Amino acid sequence: MAEHLPKPFTSSSLMPFGGEMEQFFNRMMRGWPFGWLEAMGSGQSPALRAFESTPKVEVKENDNAYTLCVELPGLDQNDVKVHVDDEVLTISGEKKVERTDEKTHYSERSYGSFTRSFHLPSDAEADRISARYGKGILTLEIPKAANRKSAGKEIEIKPS
Repeated sequence: MAEHLPKPFTSSSLMPFGGEMEQFFNRMMRGWPFGWLEAMGSGQSPALRAFESTPKVEVKENDNAYTLCVELPGLDQNDVKVHVDDEVLTISGEKKVERTDEKTHYSERSYGSFTRSFHLPSDAEADRISARYGKGILTLEIPKAANRKSAGKEIEIKPS
């Protein structure tokens, strides 16, 4: 009879290869500008966190700046915080449940708190980031440093 008991549910049982693909993808994204941080202490993979209240983000780049747009429908400007610490940009906030006297029969709306963190690119000027909020979109302008670090160069090897 014991062999018919259900197996314990784990987050890795939902992912193919037991999370190996997720780990591979995270390693690939580490070197990209605005690569996300892996789950810090939560024990959940980014793929599973996508089912929670995680806002969608769009990152654009031009010669002078990076632009980060975050969809935050239903949130007020005062419900959102933006913080930079040690070259990590963190956006957090909370969408509170709207209480009414009406009986709700069905709802697909999401509520709760969220946090998104991004490594800033090496040429980003963290002290000059500006933010604006309108129509449920948070837009961050992240200027690039005028004197960019070298992208790298090949070093000639000479015989000794």
